[in-house]
Amino acid sequence: MASVGVDGFVEALLHNRLLEPEQEGEVIALQSRLGDPRLLAQELIRRSWLTPYQVNQLFLGRGNHLLLGQYILLERLGEGGMGQVFKASQGKLKRTVAIKIIRKELLNNPRVVARFLREIQAAGRLSHPNIVRALDAGEVDGTYYFAMEFVNGIDLDRLVKQSGPLRVEQACDFIAQAALGLQHAHGHGMVHRDIKPANLFVSRAQAGAGDPSQRGNGLLARPGSGSAPWGIVKILDLGLARTRDSLDDQANHLTQLGCLIGTPDYIAPEQACDSRSCDIRADLYSLGCTFYYLLAGHVPFPKGDLTEKLRQHQFDEPVPVEVARRRKLLDGLLSGKEAHKLIEVPDPVAFVVRKLMAQKPADRCQTPAELAAALRIWQKAARI
Repeated sequence: MASVGVDGFVEALLHNRLLEPEQEGEVIALQSRLGDPRLLAQELIRRSWLTPYQVNQLFLGRGNHLLLGQYILLERLGEGGMGQVFKASQGKLKRTVAIKIIRKELLNNPRVVARFLREIQAAGRLSHPNIVRALDAGEVDGTYYFAMEFVNGIDLDRLVKQSGPLRVEQACDFIAQAALGLQHAHGHGMVHRDIKPANLFVSRAQAGAGDPSQRGNGLLARPGSGSAPWGIVKILDLGLARTRDSLDDQANHLTQLGCLIGTPDYIAPEQACDSRSCDIRADLYSLGCTFYYLLAGHVPFPKGDLTEKLRQHQFDEPVPVEVARRRKLLDGLLSGKEAHKLIEVPDPVAFVVRKLMAQKPADRCQTPAELAAALRIWQKAARI
């Protein structure tokens, strides 16, 4: 951390306008009283006027990096190969958003910029409770950004890694919600092409046992009340989406060059061969692999390198999900009256997983709506 005196810290804070006018006056009073930048920073964090991320950036002399047009960056939520995602406050609206920023070192890569712009365009065409909502996009001083609704929760990949396999009814609810979002995208002629647990984000449910980010074994979670007892699922990352009107020329070029579009652990056999011609049934295959992951706690084909995984999706059958789940949970030494109910995958649910993961598209559910309806029928019967 750079050596910054209290005067320099306050000067950077005021120069970058990170506080409300009434807060600025009080900071000046605190400055003379505390006299130490670390003590002042701790006090501002305690009052929730600044975040730890903002304080670190100020001490590093990077206060100007906290501003992006009308947005003030609050904390870093995550990052990937293409960019970073931040929690941010939107100017006078005081609206909390999630904002994706493309990495500066990639701005000269037309392939990356094209994918980023595709995500913005795709998200802007959709409006559904189970798809993250696009709010704004633009460019500031050479930096491209994409502002989305902020969802307070956790992605399903991290949820399973943190809590283990989910309860069967919880997994069914999450997959049914994702299917409804995919049906909306399908209605707009769109194929996502990268459905996986990390791209399904679930909001925190009502306070209580239904909170999906609670610590401990996910099997012990209990639903909250309301229409989304386990939380609302949102589909993320439309950067690889292909539309029916073939505007995705850059993605077509990538395929021609032999670049894989999708994620090997979740990719449909036909998509690995030719991502240009795959349809919504490829997304359903990926959703089936995701369903398997939620129930078993691991991907359908956990072993092998990239080439082997692609071959397995095309020619092999995974260990049946009910067997994989039983092995995983027995290793956890589940016991008690509910153990059998928690371990077993009901036959109708196991059938849906197998149907989704059929190697031939014609053998799968043909639309996301068909999948959602099948799961809702089972959920209703299970509650009787």
